[in-house]
Amino acid sequence: MEEELTIHQGQLEATLKELQSLRNMQRDAIAAHKDIIPLLDSLEQGMRVLTPRELISRKLNPGLFKGPIQYMMWREMQSTLSPGLSPLTLDPKTAHPNLVLSKNQTSVWHGDMKQVMPDDPERFDSSVAVLGSKGFTSGRWYWEVEVAKKTKWTVGVVRESILRKGSCPLTPEQGFWLLRLRNQTDLKALDLPSCSMKLTNNLNKVGIYLDYEGGQVSFYNAKTMTHIYTFSSTFMEKLYPYFCPCLNDGGENKEPLHILHPQ
Repeated sequence: MEEELTIHQGQLEATLKELQSLRNMQRDAIAAHKDIIPLLDSLEQGMRVLTPRELISRKLNPGLFKGPIQYMMWREMQSTLSPGLSPLTLDPKTAHPNLVLSKNQTSVWHGDMKQVMPDDPERFDSSVAVLGSKGFTSGRWYWEVEVAKKTKWTVGVVRESILRKGSCPLTPEQGFWLLRLRNQTDLKALDLPSCSMKLTNNLNKVGIYLDYEGGQVSFYNAKTMTHIYTFSSTFMEKLYPYFCPCLNDGGENKEPLHILHPQ
């Protein structure tokens, strides 16, 4: 019980740090909208009152407090502004030859035929992956990936200098901060050690939040804004969004990964 409480307290402390970063980002973006500032102030006050120690009271079930603060913040603000989706596209120069990209370069899936492609240094030749066309060296960024009806996938953030020829461990030490699904329900954060989770609810859209200066990559269920996992690190070089739709398995995993854009 003590160990479980300690784990949940650490998760909540990380969540509060993320929310402070989100609040700063949103305040910068909406400084002209005075009607939303009181809401931000009240949310900040609420975050100060609801400390991790109080949320982890032994009389309460920690599971009840998984993710409600970020959910409340995003949903309250959504009526006034969008959650700030970054307009990303895929970089075809990095795509594995078996991957097919949509014309607008926002969707990717695994094809049966290996295409003849230039063997650019940037291109993956082992992992069936592709990177986003935009890299980040500072700031806070958020994007969403539609993963509905897929049986397996891997998404996240990687360093520019990762190994793209051959295979290597997909770990933070090698420059990978990734969330992976297998067998439709087996979810795993590829940390050291890895963190395995079992999906109990539909995960149709994954939200990915990068705080470069804060050294965090966080994953959410984008529909409910429920927190899934946060990596903590120190970033020293350019980072790129990473997308791996995995093999199509004879059509069982044929659905694409799709980057969602602001509406």
